[in-house]
Amino acid sequence: MTTGLEALQQPPPYRTIEPFLGEALVERLLIYADRRQNDFVPTRLSNGEVNRDVRVSHMLRDFGDLRQELEARFIDVLDWAIRELNLSPIDLAPLELELVAHGEGAFFNQHIDTATDHAAAHSARALTGVYYFHRRPKGFDGGNLRLYAMAPAMDGERRNVDILPRSDTLLLFPSWAPHEVQRISCPSGAFLDSRFAINCWYRHRWVS
Repeated sequence: MTTGLEALQQPPPYRTIEPFLGEALVERLLIYADRRQNDFVPTRLSNGEVNRDVRVSHMLRDFGDLRQELEARFIDVLDWAIRELNLSPIDLAPLELELVAHGEGAFFNQHIDTATDHAAAHSARALTGVYYFHRRPKGFDGGNLRLYAMAPAMDGERRNVDILPRSDTLLLFPSWAPHEVQRISCPSGAFLDSRFAINCWYRHRWVS
């Protein structure tokens, strides 16, 4: 039997779904990102600051006419993900979505997604979904998402697992899981050669 400490010394649970949205929707997302590329802004930390020593990428929160369709697809897998990851039931608040472009030199140091919540909120991030897509042929290297164990093992090493950002793949993991986005190389510098991801946070509603 695995003890609580032993569980903390292993990488957190995760699941992937591939394919998820299908190539037709990937193409629509790429067209939308291209059309809106001037509206992407530098990503910020939980304190609202842009800190290029911690995180480098650009984001857009407006999904236009695509939002309703995307939300429906993300919600469809929620019950399955809760069972697979052995999570407590989620009283779902509105989904939190952002579209992130990771170009040359982009990265995000180790963090947890629940750190962005604030005391006045009436919901908290419980489950993180990261949907990867990119154009073909792929124009970048790197950009793995590394999940870390909560605690080091007996040998002092902190176990981790890397998930490759394959196009049309949804990655799901608990929002409390420590993780990082490893540095991206995008030699062309072209916006559409970026590593694109839709971050979806399933928020649990609570009453103060």
